[in-house]
Amino acid sequence: MQFQPYGIWLAAASLIGLLLFANQARKQGLKPETASWLPVIAIPLSVLLSRLLYCLCRMTWFLEQGAGWFFSFTDGGFMMFGAFGGLLLATWLTARMTNQKFTRVADAVSAPGLVLYGLGRIADLIAGQGYGWPIDDWFSVDAFDAEEYTGMSLFHLEDASFFEGLPFSVQDSYYGNYRWAVALFIGVAALVFAVVIWKLHTRREGSRAIMASAILCSLTVLMESMRQDDLMRWGVVRVSQILSAVAFAVLLLLCQLRRPSPVPRASIIRQWVSLLLSMGLVMAAEFMLEKKIVFLDFVPMDGCYALMILACVWLVLAVRCAWKQQDR
Repeated sequence: MQFQPYGIWLAAASLIGLLLFANQARKQGLKPETASWLPVIAIPLSVLLSRLLYCLCRMTWFLEQGAGWFFSFTDGGFMMFGAFGGLLLATWLTARMTNQKFTRVADAVSAPGLVLYGLGRIADLIAGQGYGWPIDDWFSVDAFDAEEYTGMSLFHLEDASFFEGLPFSVQDSYYGNYRWAVALFIGVAALVFAVVIWKLHTRREGSRAIMASAILCSLTVLMESMRQDDLMRWGVVRVSQILSAVAFAVLLLLCQLRRPSPVPRASIIRQWVSLLLSMGLVMAAEFMLEKKIVFLDFVPMDGCYALMILACVWLVLAVRCAWKQQDR
């Protein structure tokens, strides 16, 4: 049997996540059997649902391979959203089996889940994925005129060798150039936010789970936009970004449905408008990156990404504001 570095990394990340969950469950006063039941249910469900989502998103290709390919797990073909769908379902099942509130168990899963997500993103680099634009294109100059800047960034660097290598970039094994290590950036950000969620103090159960889910979706939107490797698409649309948008809508709906007291309709409408506007800003930034908005084609790419980061922060705050009303 041959062990692959990518698989070993993910296995270690899963173990770390489960140990952190056991620690958090103990601190929150959950029943001792919670830490035993969750991994038994979560591991198979996450693998199966991540595989199922991948097959659904590539249905035509999957049908060509035959149904037996579904169980060829060593061939790759998994989606992170499916894995976290499995984790969410496992959390609900664990809560039911141990006769505890789902929101309490979900809160205990939140920070460890972000740790697992962050380490999983970093593992993409081991698999030769998760990289962005080439450094030399980002800071390039005209080959015939060294003073003519043709790069993608607002900042002009004649010598970008400082960014060649970790933690900024990874070397493309095929072309040999250096590309931004997007997966590392997103992975580290997830680990930082995991600490924030861990220390978050709220008066209502489920707050950690809501915020962790919103942060995970925002980081996914950013990563999918920055990636220039193999990623799942429906035509020109990036699948994980669509799934993130749907998840944000579900999160906002949950926040509104679980309010302890009636809220004015104007407030509900304002929250949905805020969510839709921020999603629209993400879409606008994507079009600007592809230079499809003619009157804005002068905006450098790092300016477009800054706009997208602002939109993702807005998305998280929209969900946070809707949920915060429950803490009053």
